[in-house]
Amino acid sequence: MSASDIGQRRSFDGQLCTIRYVGGVQGTTGDWLGVEWDDPTRGKHAGEHKGVRYFTCKSKHPTAGSFVRPSRPSEPPRSFLEALNEKYASEYDQQDAQSALNARLVPKAIEISGKVVEEVGFDKIRKQQAELQELQIVLLDGLRISGVLSSYEQPESSVAEAAPKIAATCPKIIELDISRSLFTRWRDVWEICNQLKQLKRLRLNGNRFRPLEEDVTFEGITELRVEQTLLTWDEISAVASRFPALTDLRASANQLTTISCPLGNSITSLNLEGNSMTSMSALKHLAALPNLGHLSVRWNNISTILEDSNDAAPDFHFPKSVFSLDLSRNNITSWKFLNHLSTLFPGLTTLRVSTNPLYDEPPLPPSIAAATSTIGSSKPMTVDEAFMLTLSRFPPTLHMLNYSIISPQDRLNAEMYYLSLIGKELSATSEADEEHVLATHPRYAELCELYGEPRITRALQSDGSGKRIIHPRSVAARLVKMAFHLPSSTHIPVKEIPHSFNTYQLKAIATFDEEDWAEDSEDEMPQPSHVESTSEESSRFVRREVELVDSTRDVGFLFQGETGEMKIRVEVL
Repeated sequence: MSASDIGQRRSFDGQLCTIRYVGGVQGTTGDWLGVEWDDPTRGKHAGEHKGVRYFTCKSKHPTAGSFVRPSRPSEPPRSFLEALNEKYASEYDQQDAQSALNARLVPKAIEISGKVVEEVGFDKIRKQQAELQELQIVLLDGLRISGVLSSYEQPESSVAEAAPKIAATCPKIIELDISRSLFTRWRDVWEICNQLKQLKRLRLNGNRFRPLEEDVTFEGITELRVEQTLLTWDEISAVASRFPALTDLRASANQLTTISCPLGNSITSLNLEGNSMTSMSALKHLAALPNLGHLSVRWNNISTILEDSNDAAPDFHFPKSVFSLDLSRNNITSWKFLNHLSTLFPGLTTLRVSTNPLYDEPPLPPSIAAATSTIGSSKPMTVDEAFMLTLSRFPPTLHMLNYSIISPQDRLNAEMYYLSLIGKELSATSEADEEHVLATHPRYAELCELYGEPRITRALQSDGSGKRIIHPRSVAARLVKMAFHLPSSTHIPVKEIPHSFNTYQLKAIATFDEEDWAEDSEDEMPQPSHVESTSEESSRFVRREVELVDSTRDVGFLFQGETGEMKIRVEVL
């Protein structure tokens, strides 16, 4: 082993790793290999021993590294065709199969005394060859492929001689999976793919690549998966630029924290699941993709629109071509985040946002729910409530939410339920705070136009000068207090009467039993509250009594502009 082996891949007991260090370790004898395991839980440290760092792992996991002896046996690498035959032709004799491959898999007829005969076993080889030639989807995941050749070194002259056998063996492959193998050079992957002229979909998940070579271009491939490769975003962007026909890119689980540069304009679908981004602004460069349609950032740690800000509106937006977004399994805790999404993604028609901490909360904050006596106020919202409160924050252009197609009835139920909760929130806050409350519900005015304003049951509020007033949209504002007075009695029953009552209904209320009144009194009837006589100026504005004649007109009409308690004098006929 030498320093030139650093970066090579090995498989020990079925566990893949990458050599990061070759040399001595303080306090021990002999050389060691410092390896980074693909499974980071397999190791014991992150490249250090007794406080001395010997190598650095690409993985951020604290136990991705180990030291192993160079003498430890490892499983040998395979060539592409060896792996293909093991997976898809294992029932045939491998020695005969390899002989056929060496002869470009074209067995020649053998003549004896002028008669054509065949070697024993060639019928099996021909059947095998026919089956391999028809393969369109080939899955060679985890079969320790190192390239065209079965060696860690891939000499160009030997590769050039062996590579055409791939085209002769499996010319119809459309989808190829060579994930979790021993690849380290992009050129070794290209030498295989260059023989597969119909190849469209390529999976390279779990490999560990060195920097991209200059003269490598993958023609015709439209879908690429480089998940769990631990490539940086700059490296991923550079690789994607070598796939001129690429439309679908999946780069999940690569520890990405930000998108540092845009991709090619041909990308229509981008999957960035399982990375480490915390805000939507980390994706800002992707807004430059004119043809992007689907974006998945599922299972990241996204909690804000802008970095370190829960409330700020986005200062960028994605093109209307982005119709599908997956934000499920993130760290979204605020409805304000969802309020901004329709601005950030103006063309959104499909959204997935389930399994976020936001949905572990009750529909209303406990303080507001308690103030409005909402039943079950402390319980987390149900699945239906979560669906309705999410749907109602998006315009009718949203057609699918969490894999459910949105019906007109779904939208009606959601928006009316949402509007009712806004009404409860307004009821629990002062009128002075109303503007602040409504700022958290951008669709409020639009929904009021559709369904009417919700009922506000706000209690008496201050007008800013210390005077207590009744909110004009509250239930209390729809009632008038009336004190019914019998001249021979000192007891005045007080009733709260809806403004909508007419005089017929009012007279029915004024029919009292004797128990409703106190003993007769010679005292005069108290001065009505609307009669002002505290000063010379005010004494000139004494209002006269008005007889309530039978009418269907609302009594509220008779008391327009009046405040306080109305006095009704009742006469016994």
